Amino acid sequence: MEKQVPKTYHAAPLPFQGQKRNFVTQYRAALKEFKEEHAIDTVVDLFGGSGFLSHVSKRDYPELRVIYNDFDNYHLRIQNVRATNALLTSIRTVLKDYPGDRKIMSREVLRIIKQEEDSGCFVDYITLSSSLLFSLNYALNSEKLSSETLYNKVRKSDYNTDGYLDHLEIVRKDYKELFTQ
Repeated sequence: MEKQVPKTYHAAPLPFQGQKRNFVTQYRAALKEFKEEHAIDTVVDLFGGSGFLSHVSKRDYPELRVIYNDFDNYHLRIQNVRATNALLTSIRTVLKDYPGDRKIMSREVLRIIKQEEDSGCFVDYITLSSSLLFSLNYALNSEKLSSETLYNKVRKSDYNTDGYLDHLEIVRKDYKELFTQ
């Protein structure tokens, strides 16, 4: 059986403030040089954020042990992407007659989100924020989202996170504690 090559991501698959994608070329060069000079077998991403550099490390060097410090619980957003896509599909249906990038006057969107949350389902407010709020504004709960002006910025396609965090060791620790370990 032929070994399947993991998908290459050029950015984190879900929205995340503070992405490190702008210096991935320099990171790759430094990792290659360091790996060759020091024969490393482990990479620890102390400030993992979206896990993008951890993904790049594992993608480029599958034999490396990669420890991703997911202090922000990004992996939970990845694990629940199906629920997020389903919620966005419902929102798309409500907004089908609204022009893109325009203010939304529909409270139906907020009702759908709140209903999802009240039923105990995972709600990724950061991803929803990128679909419903003005650029770089993020809400972390329904109260904050409902206090903002909403815009129809819902992407037309579902998010795909296949394989993004595969084969990483995911931990959630204060970076000082992880560094000491």
